[in-house]
Amino acid sequence: MIFEKDDVSFKLLDVFALKQKNVKTFNSGRNFEALSFRVEADTIIKQGENTFELKDKSICYFPAGADYTRISNHENTIVIHFNSFGYSYKEIEMFSPKQYEKIESLFKEILDVWKKRSRGYRYTCTALFYQIFAEIYRQNYKGNAINPKIRDAVRYINHNFTDAELTVNVAAEKSNMSEVYFRKLFKEEFSVSPKKYIINLRIKQAAALIAMGYYSLSEVSEKSGFTDYKYFSTEFKRIMGVSPSKYFYNFLEIAKEQNLK
Repeated sequence: MIFEKDDVSFKLLDVFALKQKNVKTFNSGRNFEALSFRVEADTIIKQGENTFELKDKSICYFPAGADYTRISNHENTIVIHFNSFGYSYKEIEMFSPKQYEKIESLFKEILDVWKKRSRGYRYTCTALFYQIFAEIYRQNYKGNAINPKIRDAVRYINHNFTDAELTVNVAAEKSNMSEVYFRKLFKEEFSVSPKKYIINLRIKQAAALIAMGYYSLSEVSEKSGFTDYKYFSTEFKRIMGVSPSKYFYNFLEIAKEQNLK
């Protein structure tokens, strides 16, 4: 969950308040993410077979490209549109904080600063956004519970995933076990295979490099640990929902829009 991550970076796009009653809307194909805090709400979000009931003081994360239906009897919501780097997920996530007061205060403050648009407001809002996620992370943190049998291998993967020579077998050797047993323990721990875990890390890295704008797509592929651009492009689209070139184009358009403001 993005609420349990402490290594994600962000680029803010917009902050606004939303007050509505008796609405039913369908959202599809947005090229940005959204984080919302419902000051007051009686809302249902439907995504495929998943249904989320959003009540007062609930927080919801909407990934880019998510298709969902929102049915609301009423809601008073603060919404933040942004792009993230270091995280990739296609499912909507919901969080109901037990200690919501500080989070609510931060959401109201970021909205106020964004609306006033005083000099340097983007820096201030970005700082506040990080504070919001820091507080969310603090309330979700469950400690390091990784199986000690594979902890060294996981650490090695996290530090070397951009190395094209990294394989599941190499990682298994770091834990002094067979590849088959390592795959079993890894899947039990992370609910994905070690191969998919490595690919996910590489794609997150690629997305961050594309957003920086310093490298060509072929360079991004290589620097992210891929030796085959076609395979990189296929995996990127599978995980991010769009091709690398489309993702790059989206960031160019966002940059143009911000420069015009």
